[in-house]
Amino acid sequence: MSDDILFESKNYFYLGNYQSTINEINKKSRQIIEKSLKAESDYFLYRCYIAQGNYDLVLQETKNNRGSGEDPTIAGLQLLASYLSKPDENREGTLITITQWISDGVVKFNYHLQVIIATIYFNEQLYDEALQILNNCDHIEGLSMLIQIFLKIDRLDLAQKAYDTMKKIIDPDATPALLSLAWINIYNGEEKLKSALSSFEEMAERYGPTPLLLNGQAVCAIGMKRFEKAESLLLESIEKNPKNSDTLANLINCYINMKKPNEIIQRFINQLKTLSPKHDWTSAVNEAEALFEVSKSRFN
Repeated sequence: MSDDILFESKNYFYLGNYQSTINEINKKSRQIIEKSLKAESDYFLYRCYIAQGNYDLVLQETKNNRGSGEDPTIAGLQLLASYLSKPDENREGTLITITQWISDGVVKFNYHLQVIIATIYFNEQLYDEALQILNNCDHIEGLSMLIQIFLKIDRLDLAQKAYDTMKKIIDPDATPALLSLAWINIYNGEEKLKSALSSFEEMAERYGPTPLLLNGQAVCAIGMKRFEKAESLLLESIEKNPKNSDTLANLINCYINMKKPNEIIQRFINQLKTLSPKHDWTSAVNEAEALFEVSKSRFN
């Protein structure tokens, strides 16, 4: 019964519909009585606020989580909120704290904390460290993240293996499994893109379009060279969340292929640089610009 209470909330979370997750948890607050269930709901509630960029709210509401009675998961959420609020400024202290927690054994049996730490490592592009944290994990969110990391480092074989493990834990038609398979199919490309696109479209029709689902559809459309369709999907995503870095990156890619005016493309590049300095697209642009400056200096 406990799992049923949070089922819709978790499903919205996996789909990237963070406000609906928050709304569902708040609506069912009187049913969330058990201590373990309250801890679970708080985890997803604060993850949503963090995803929305409401870092100060999380830090303010959890400020009493200190001392001998400190909840490690809440401490992890505080660390994530603090880190994301000022990544460059808080990077060193965050990584030191994580190292200490790992050394103290705090992380080993706390799968929520494992995901939080892996998220920070992923954001810092420390993929080996993230994989070590999630090594041999057998929980849904951890396996979903493992698949993302394996695809990021071009290990399709390991992503498929993690997906096979996931299917043993949950129904293949459950949202996390459908999302994971769709991303694996995108990585495979060609004919698999059609299957991935259909999956994203079906989820969007069933649960409503979210930036995550719209971006998934757009990536498929770009891969199929259906750039006008991709543009329409990405503009819809921007209307839902103008600060979604993946939407901006995909729109830049789409507009380059559509040969849109340079000033339009550059505007989105500048916006992405400001919002997400560590995004893969931002890093690639910065590297290209640096190489251009080096080349230019040789002729001065």
